Amino acid sequence: TRYNMSASKICIKKSKEETAEASTEQASLVFVKRMMAVAVSSITYLRGIFPEDAYRSRYLEDLCIKVLREDCSAPGANKVVKW
Repeated sequence: TRYNMSASKICIKKSKEETAEASTEQASLVFVKRMMAVAVSSITYLRGIFPEDAYRSRYLEDLCIKVLREDCSAPGANKVVKW
């Protein structure tokens, strides 16, 4: 990281490698969050923990995945989605 100092402020310029690492880290975090949502939703769906209308269908090519809705009427499902 290089630092440029002016009279009133300090500017920090990130190198291209640091920026790439940050975007890769962010993309990885988003991916892990999505996979956790799919895993929890699949387990709760298969075990019948929440009513059918608490889920929406998402498709990954020919595979139908049930994912918990954020706006469903089941209070327990809303709590799980917020977690």
